[in-house]
Formats: sequence, structure tokens, C-alpha cells
Amino acid sequence: MKRTGEITLGIIGIILSALMSLGGILLIWANQSGEIKTAMEDEFTSDPSLELNSGDVSMVLDAFGTFGWAIVVASIIGIILGLIGVISIKGNKKPKLAGSMFIIGAVLTGIISVGFGFLPAILYLIAGIMAFARKAPSESPAY
Repeated sequence: MKRTGEITLGIIGIILSALMSLGGILLIWANQSGEIKTAMEDEFTSDPSLELNSGDVSMVLDAFGTFGWAIVVASIIGIILGLIGVISIKGNKKPKLAGSMFIIGAVLTGIISVGFGFLPAILYLIAGIMAFARKAPSESPAY
């Protein structure tokens, strides 16, 4: 039985997880860059309608760094579990293991990234459900 759908969804999910990782690295870099921090603090504190002080802006930027790390961790988990799932389902070797890895990857990627990893999580979830739901056609005995 061909498992082209699950393999395709798994590979696209792996690619989206890698791109998600780049987004997390960008947030971490922005948090650690002094120039970006001062530019954002100046921008937010100069707008009188926001009523933010320098401490509030610094706290928000620190949250960006923490959120960036959460995204990177979620994407690494998604990549690893997605690779295990794709390798397991190739050739229809272990569809139950692959389905489990895809579904666990979907849940962890979606929850740890606080929704930022929505697309890879949905793709992994669909691939996991397909891996469990699709059964090889039974061979009927010839009479």
C-alpha cells in the first residue's frame, strides 16, 4: 500500500517546522541585539498614546526572547518526530508507530509553540490520522 499522502504531509510539516525554527531564532536574536532593543524602546516610549515606559518595553522584549526559545524547542521536537514518522511509514513498514509520532509531534508542536506552529501541527495531525485510518486492502480468497 502506498503511503504517499502521509509522507508528503510529513515532509511539508518538517519543512514548516524548520522555517518556524528560523522565526524563533530571529526572535532570540532580536531580544539579544542591543540596537534593536534601544530602537524599539525609543519607538514605543515616544508614542504618547501607548503610555509605556522603558521598563514595560524591556519586559515585552524579554518575553520575545522566551517565546523565541519556546518556538525553537517546539520546532526541533516537530522535526525529530516528523522524521521518525516519515521514516517509519516509508514502505508501509510501521504505520502505527508513524501515526503515533505524527500525532505526538502535532500536539507538542502546537502546545509548546503557543499556537505559532499551527500549520506543521495540523499537517502532522492529518498525517497521523491517515496513518491510523488507512488500512491495506484485504485479499479475498479465490474460489
